[in-house]
Amino acid sequence: MKQITFRILDAMARSLGEQLSISGITRAISKIHKSAFYKNTYDEIKELQQKGIIRINEAGNSSFLSLNASFSGITDIMAETEIIRKRSLLEHFPNKAIILSDIESEFRKSMHFIYSISLIEPERNFRLNRAELLFIIRASDNEGAPDENILIKAMELEKRHGIRIDCLLLDEKKLIEMLSADEANPVKAMLMDKIAICSPQEFWAVLMQAMQEGRRILLQEYIKPRENDLMHNMARFGYREIGWKPEKAANYSIEPLIAEILAKGSARMNEAVPILLAKNRADYSLLIFLCRRARLAGKLLGILSAMKKVKSSKELEMAIRIMSGIYGEKEIKADEKSIRQKMKMYNAWQ
Repeated sequence: MKQITFRILDAMARSLGEQLSISGITRAISKIHKSAFYKNTYDEIKELQQKGIIRINEAGNSSFLSLNASFSGITDIMAETEIIRKRSLLEHFPNKAIILSDIESEFRKSMHFIYSISLIEPERNFRLNRAELLFIIRASDNEGAPDENILIKAMELEKRHGIRIDCLLLDEKKLIEMLSADEANPVKAMLMDKIAICSPQEFWAVLMQAMQEGRRILLQEYIKPRENDLMHNMARFGYREIGWKPEKAANYSIEPLIAEILAKGSARMNEAVPILLAKNRADYSLLIFLCRRARLAGKLLGILSAMKKVKSSKELEMAIRIMSGIYGEKEIKADEKSIRQKMKMYNAWQ
């Protein structure tokens, strides 16, 4: 693959769903690689259009680019960009080659229910001697077991290599749901800087299939919610504070909402967490990932442990097992009596 081809496709991969012109792609390439020339970008884009790899969509006087999800070789072409990025990463971090090799070999030989594995923010995390892994997994009838097996193996690798490893497990349905949601969530930002290190063809097959089905995949930066956003979304998910007056605010998914509430450190706001979890179906893998990333897992574990005594579920019990048993998080005790009273008050205890 030519360097200019890689740079164009890589820039497009990092901005799926955005309406980027040729000038916009040129600026994106310059931001990533520190230099870009409009004419070179223009000529190569026209060639990629002729081959059917890229579409140029006219909108009035403007033209916007998009990957052609229907092109027969699109998954192989985009997988090649992942391989190039992986090779470049290892040139900058040769000491991480062994752990990447171990991740691939360990999970490939025994985890047949994994579609693909990606590194999230690889350069930044490697500099901090950590790795964040996104697993796209197949749905399983054996609820809980695949998730826990993956995490146990990841913790074994963490101990073997002396590097912190955090894992996010999403099945393909949940991944596409998060990427196409109208709500703000950090998963959209994660895929702006990732490298699919295992089965990149499968990774891109999941995205391209969704795009062919008409789903709008949108990657975008994650902006932390303001106070009014928190109150708006707490009310939207079933917890309304007395005296709060509705104002225009952005919608957020429930998992980052709860993580942001815990990050605020306010006992008053923390009381909302059990009600929100009891009244809505949260993805505990994402919630745990976000809380571990922000060093809030102990606080979450304390709330879940107290919640379990009031209203339990298989998902909640698995989350407790993962945090306490696999990750070894230390619980920060929550007020069980207060949680019980609040859950009854909001009719969230049955």
